[in-house]
Amino acid sequence: MILFLGIGLALPGTWTAERSATLDAPPERVFAWVDAPAAWQSWTAWPDVALERAGPERGEGASVRWADDTWGEGVFTITASEPPRELRYEVRVQEGSMVTRGSLRLEPAGPGTRVTWRESGDFGWNPLMGYAALGMDRMQGAELEKGLARLDSVAAASVLGPPETGSGGRGP
Repeated sequence: MILFLGIGLALPGTWTAERSATLDAPPERVFAWVDAPAAWQSWTAWPDVALERAGPERGEGASVRWADDTWGEGVFTITASEPPRELRYEVRVQEGSMVTRGSLRLEPAGPGTRVTWRESGDFGWNPLMGYAALGMDRMQGAELEKGLARLDSVAAASVLGPPETGSGGRGP
């Protein structure tokens, strides 16, 4: 057990996952789906919990909050928005005890869009979380792949982008 914890302490607590896909919709249409946090519930694997929107509906400063017995409390905030090229965001869970930073880069690819989705985080020097960080590319990467496939479906099926999201929604 001591050896297990010792190795865990030596492991880096940082992780990164990145996936790319070419979507069948132009960058402007894809960006409309990523620039509004409440619209993420339509294409990501967020759990089905009540969301409370804060700040603007889209763009820098737009955010959603959740509080759930199963998933805890958290906030998702867009930290930078450069339509239709790049979006950066931050997810803070349990009062910032775990922070994930992410970005989506969009590049024209013929009639479609090449989207590169990257997320990274730091679990700190927790010996157990060092082991978790080792598997994050595989685990979180699979979630990014699913999200990109769903984003492709909703963006390709829409004419303009997501419907207006109002003041709340389901997701986080």
